[in-house]
Amino acid sequence: MTKTELVDILKKLNVPISESTPEDDEMEADIRICYWDYYWKDITASNSNYNTEVTYQISVIASIPRHPKLIELKKELNKIGLFPEFQHEYLTEKRRIHSFFSLDVLENIGTEENE
Repeated sequence: MTKTELVDILKKLNVPISESTPEDDEMEADIRICYWDYYWKDITASNSNYNTEVTYQISVIASIPRHPKLIELKKELNKIGLFPEFQHEYLTEKRRIHSFFSLDVLENIGTEENE
């Protein structure tokens, strides 16, 4: 999966999406998705079109457990052969459910097109 493919799947859900922290106007949304990279691993194979495997955390913050959009996201990922392990926690102060998982994504980091 590439980052573009990841973002396309997230946009398909038609919910507020932010790379990193949410925008102020997204804080009270019924559901929102935030994602960010936290691990880079160089790809050293000479025939690869990408130079880095990047691990992203995808966080889904929702007003209810098993929100229909979370289930839709899971189904979309499963359709393309991705089966992430979801974790869930209750955010007491926010009164929200935080579901999250990680995905490895192929990118070119440090090339002219990404700087």
